[in-house]
Amino acid sequence: MRPREYHEVRGITGWLVRTFIRDRDQVSNPNVRARYGNLGGWVSVTLNSFLALGKGFLGLMIGSQALIADAMHSASDMFTSVIVIIGFHWAKRPADEEHPFGHANAELVASLVMSVLLIIAGFELGRMYSTDLIQGKTHEVLANWWVVLAVTLTIVLKEWLFNFARGLSAAIESSALDADAWHHRLDSITTVIVVIGLIANMQGLVWLDSAIGAVVSLFIMYSGASIAKDSISPLLGKMVDQETLQEIRELALQDKQVGNVHDIRVHKYGESLYITLHMEVLGSLTPVQMHDLAAEAGGRISARFPGDCNIHVDPVEFDAPRYQAVAKVLHEVVDHRREIIDFHDLQFRESEGKAQVYWEFSVDPKVPDSQYPSLKEEITATIQPALGELNLHFSLEPGFAIIRR
Repeated sequence: MRPREYHEVRGITGWLVRTFIRDRDQVSNPNVRARYGNLGGWVSVTLNSFLALGKGFLGLMIGSQALIADAMHSASDMFTSVIVIIGFHWAKRPADEEHPFGHANAELVASLVMSVLLIIAGFELGRMYSTDLIQGKTHEVLANWWVVLAVTLTIVLKEWLFNFARGLSAAIESSALDADAWHHRLDSITTVIVVIGLIANMQGLVWLDSAIGAVVSLFIMYSGASIAKDSISPLLGKMVDQETLQEIRELALQDKQVGNVHDIRVHKYGESLYITLHMEVLGSLTPVQMHDLAAEAGGRISARFPGDCNIHVDPVEFDAPRYQAVAKVLHEVVDHRREIIDFHDLQFRESEGKAQVYWEFSVDPKVPDSQYPSLKEEITATIQPALGELNLHFSLEPGFAIIRR
């Protein structure tokens, strides 16, 4: 995940953006994002209201359940666009006492609510049309080529809505607008199926109308499930991508007195990243010097990514011969054991006249916790002979935020 960058929108969509959105290039600003959401939402609400009424009227006039289902699909597009508008409205609200990180994730909540409504609507439609098919009920459809042409023209309008919403989504990199765009595309696909059903019905395949309605309901449920997946993952704390982790690491390591960075944790709230990390520095530095190094690194990261960065400092003896000797052994473990990704926090203590060495291994997240005890025994047996004069104390932890090499 990287900071949002504005992508210029062209065509009719670009004209609408330039006309109705003030400060359109400030795409990390919640108020500007809300304007994009409002524009996309209200255009979608207006056109989908027209489409839902038109398809519904034609469906009732000719007695086509498939076309009525398609009208309900367009109506669901209208209602979900209303939810998108509400989501962007809530997302722009500032932080308060109960929500110190702001309300930006309301955009994801809006997408999730949208998905649930779609799944419910699709299920109910599918149940109704499947019952008709099982019971052998058929419906006479009074379709003609003028009706087919009228329904086909709605596909053109929905495809424009798809490109319109995709353009807005690309401009501000919005999951809610992207979900709304694919919802329009799905409506186009279902309408194509409805047109095929109408033509087939005109050829005497009267049972196909209910079958097409059932197929449309599956598309609706699939759309809802896809949107739910894309919404739930970030709400559950989805890990940022490797590119972002690498950039955070490089920013922290810009000062040569910083030897290593680990335990990077990133929590995303809307456009803001709240970052914590551990930074290993020379133990010979004074506390004030360590504090300044952390503050400078945090400042570099916060300047690159909107949000905040907190850094924990680990004093380490990088330049000590015993550190280098133990580190060499641990690097061999990392190189030869596929389960081990990296190590960090290599520190020494003196107790009862003998040196104690402490560190942590980062384990491949695919390795289950149940294997940790046996894995620790195997590693201890491997390195103990080389470090016999030291008491070894190490732990294993999942390497969720490790940059892959």
